[in-house]
Amino acid sequence: MIRKTFAAHACAAAVAATLLLPLAASAQNIAVVNGKAVPKARVELLLQQAARAGQQISPEMQGMAKDEVVRREIFAQEAEKRGIAASADYKAQMELARQSILIRELFEDFKKKNPVTDAEAKAEYD
Repeated sequence: MIRKTFAAHACAAAVAATLLLPLAASAQNIAVVNGKAVPKARVELLLQQAARAGQQISPEMQGMAKDEVVRREIFAQEAEKRGIAASADYKAQMELARQSILIRELFEDFKKKNPVTDAEAKAEYD
């Protein structure tokens, strides 16, 4: 009897986990575009970039960022469908973008590891 009860509970737990899995995954996504999940992390990254540029992050801006990320996914899927990602021009631009991002992150890393104090900044300008 105990084995049957255990087996029934294990089976119920497996079914529940299977049913809840899409809910857990959807918490990490803001939308699904043509069957492809759009991760919430993209919105967060866009908002981080806006904050770095000095913009105030409001609920309205958060909504706009979500809309922008979904639009980008729609256009990116269309570009992929048309084979644009295979073009030499696209590949060259991606390489330049990759280098730009790496260089920007290198400088950010340097600034974090070598902060300038107010006294050092003042001494530089005096």
